[in-house]
Amino acid sequence: MRSLVLAAALASIPGAAHARTPAAVVQARRLEKGKADLEKLRNDPPRRKYRDGWEAVLRELDSAVKAAPNGPRAAEAALAAAKARVDLWDVTRSAADEKAAIAALLQVDDDHRGPTGALALAAALGLATRSGDTDTGAAVAKRLAEHYPADAKALVGPVQENEKGDDQEDDEEEAIPEPEAPANPPSKSTPIVRAVKDAVAAITEPEEEPATAAKAREMRSAALASGSSLAAQLGLKVRRVVVDAGHGGKDAGAIGPHKLREKDMALSIARKVASRLRSLGFNVIMTRNEDNFVSLDERTRIANEAKADLFISIHCNAAKRRRLEGVETWTLNVSSDRYAARLAAFENAEADRTVSDLRLILADLATKANATDARDLAQSVQSSLVRTLRSRVGKVRDHGVKQALFYVLLGTHMPSILVETGFISNPAEESRLKSTRFQEGTAEAIARGVKDFVDGRRRLALAP
Repeated sequence: MRSLVLAAALASIPGAAHARTPAAVVQARRLEKGKADLEKLRNDPPRRKYRDGWEAVLRELDSAVKAAPNGPRAAEAALAAAKARVDLWDVTRSAADEKAAIAALLQVDDDHRGPTGALALAAALGLATRSGDTDTGAAVAKRLAEHYPADAKALVGPVQENEKGDDQEDDEEEAIPEPEAPANPPSKSTPIVRAVKDAVAAITEPEEEPATAAKAREMRSAALASGSSLAAQLGLKVRRVVVDAGHGGKDAGAIGPHKLREKDMALSIARKVASRLRSLGFNVIMTRNEDNFVSLDERTRIANEAKADLFISIHCNAAKRRRLEGVETWTLNVSSDRYAARLAAFENAEADRTVSDLRLILADLATKANATDARDLAQSVQSSLVRTLRSRVGKVRDHGVKQALFYVLLGTHMPSILVETGFISNPAEESRLKSTRFQEGTAEAIARGVKDFVDGRRRLALAP
């Protein structure tokens, strides 16, 4: 009797009977398997470089959609398959994969109008923004505004900045970096929401703009006048890398307890990095090859006019707490972390533009679609640094890959990283930094990390 009552109750729930059909069961099983396989692939760096793994996941998710096109989880399966195609584009940066991903996302909106469709359009807009496909981005933004006007209107509001005032002096313990800090700290405003806000604002901008908006548009135009990214150039024989020796001339950088100057160590290591990269077949340009002052704007101008594929800035770290040691690699981002903010402020001390000026162009520079390349490059270099130095000089602390708003990275039109080769403020590490063995090991590690990154991209491009 109880089973009959339960069956009657289930039958009274809309869609319950449909959810128990054989096709719906198959759909749920394939969807869960596809999602699990996708998660495994995302967490397997060597395997995710090859196309066959992605195609296997896409076949599983597509089969979940086909199992029950009108099933209870058809919308979820379709969106998952479309987003997996976005993930594939993140790896390949192929125009064909971008086109396929956006087409799949638009199809989701066609087939599943409503919350799922809105999410699909937001994802399509985010992809078009990151790839720099302004025409597609405008079309998707227009479609979003037409299909979901209420959502679009809500997205037009100002982006909340996740920053807090800091009127108190940081104590020494707060200066310690967190090795386990996530590469992408959580934010109240996700990249997709920011992309939607920017795109919708672009088509709803008032005719009379305030002076700040006019200034932002002027800086935006200058920021977007760039060459193609690394992903588009990997097939070319010329692989150009700009090596930037931090500081120089009147800008000594950090100074160690035994008066070792960062500008000298950065130049010495940078020269060795350039030599090793050339021996690996790279065309290398240095922003400075002697002890002269080069402004941050000039460094990025050199890289951009050279149409470089990669930009690597060499520095030495420093902290109030002299026992801090280790290596770390940075990519561009706005970070609220106090340690990152303080380090960026020190490295940016020479820049003559204000922080507000930088923020005006940050969102537009993100559309250059170099973020993933920069993260992958940074990870490759950081891993090589730790592995090589531990075999050469002994214990080396790994602070990992981090993000901050470094001005010298902000202006570049190619994947860019900043390498902190060691803490010059630590007496023991200061001595190690000036040793030929450490400098040569560091240079070899950076060059090998770059080579590993490029080779990985080439293998992916050649994969069937």
